[in-house]
Amino acid sequence: MASPGSLASIDPGALAERMARAWADAAPRFGAYHLILPGAPAFVCKVDDCEAACCRVFSVAMHDRDVDHFARVSGLAPVQFLELENGEPIRLPLAQPYLLARDDGRCRFLQPRHRCGAYEARPTACRLYPHFVVYWNLETARPVYADPPPLAAAAAAGPVVPLLLGHEQCPGFTGEPLTAPEWLALLEATDHLQRNLA
Repeated sequence: MASPGSLASIDPGALAERMARAWADAAPRFGAYHLILPGAPAFVCKVDDCEAACCRVFSVAMHDRDVDHFARVSGLAPVQFLELENGEPIRLPLAQPYLLARDDGRCRFLQPRHRCGAYEARPTACRLYPHFVVYWNLETARPVYADPPPLAAAAAAGPVVPLLLGHEQCPGFTGEPLTAPEWLALLEATDHLQRNLA
């Protein structure tokens, strides 16, 4: 798991070059995403321009830690915010076994004007969106899903390259261009959140 500052010794330019080369092969597999490099627009939540695709299209998977956090922060019992079957939370045979409840084709907590009705309690997947880190193996030209190397090691060298991606349907990539330190911090924070999903 990444720790704060673990990318401090990384040359952002060299890492960005490795990412760009890897993305040339990886891009066809991740058509809903774009590569984020230094100088790319930062994400700024644009609720007034947003169609809340993330809250409509995706079912949000939740880990036990997410369920505990949601219950503690929201004050709701799990049966009030999880998908149910016969009055009990559905538990899927996955690392993230629960699903946040949906009503009428959208997240139950999506409010008017695309606001989140449970923002402070939101699950890790919601905190992560619209960013995602893919580990790409240059030798096999395939993603690494199981046991990716530590972020700092992959960022420094080797056949596996971390790719910081942004979801294409999100209209929020309109902020100031990311500086190299901001970009590295975003990569590190996204990777940390994503590893905590498992």
